[in-house]
Amino acid sequence: MHGAKDDLVPVEESKRMVNAVIEQGGNARLTIYPEATHDSWTETYNNPDIYQWLLENTNPTAIG
Repeated sequence: MHGAKDDLVPVEESKRMVNAVIEQGGNARLTIYPEATHDSWTETYNNPDIYQWLLENTNPTAIG
């Protein structure tokens, strides 16, 4: 998640991070909210898709 109008962290940083995860075989997804600034989490937590994505992307080896 990233706000397209974020004036603290450039959206390119999130794109770079997601690409690095994918290059290593991970499953990352980036949502860019066109009107959001640095507070992109409010819109994210109001989106029910994030919770489904989290449940689908757990690490079974981390559960002990």
